[in-house]
Amino acid sequence: MVNFLRKLTLTHWILISMVVGTVIGYCFPETAQNLKPLSSIFLRMIKSLIAPLLFATLVIGIAGHGDDLKQIGRIALKSIIYFEIVTTLALVIGLAAV
Repeated sequence: MVNFLRKLTLTHWILISMVVGTVIGYCFPETAQNLKPLSSIFLRMIKSLIAPLLFATLVIGIAGHGDDLKQIGRIALKSIIYFEIVTTLALVIGLAAV
């Protein structure tokens, strides 16, 4: 049993935690309301990390390609297209969920 738990990756732990959190929130809604401050603090911490992480990733990515402006331009175009597609998909999912 201990070996099984040690073999679980971070992704597995996150998925297990999501399922357990959903079940607890569904079965015990009053407990979920009591944990609301912790969840809002956690989400604010995640949101505060997104911008610096994204900026650092872009700077390192651009610096890693050196002076090849053509390649940087292609990567920038692909990044913009990817961003637009993912944002649109998130918008559609959000509208469908409401």
